[in-house]
Amino acid sequence: MRKFSSYGPVEPELYYYVPRQALVDFAYQQLLGDNPNKGGHYITVWAPRQTGKTWIMREVFFKLQGEIDLLIPLD
Repeated sequence: MRKFSSYGPVEPELYYYVPRQALVDFAYQQLLGDNPNKGGHYITVWAPRQTGKTWIMREVFFKLQGEIDLLIPLD
């Protein structure tokens, strides 16, 4: 059964949360840039306390990590 949490990163399997996929995709695209071979952009994550900054950046990191794992297999 899921619970409510008011602090720390959100684990979707354990806690209720509002999906923010559009925001995660936007941050991912900004970091990746228009041409990934030439690098992406710097971004600033600014928001009041407890609004999901850490969670969004964790989601972007996991998405980037998944892309790298597809391009460069560790086997």
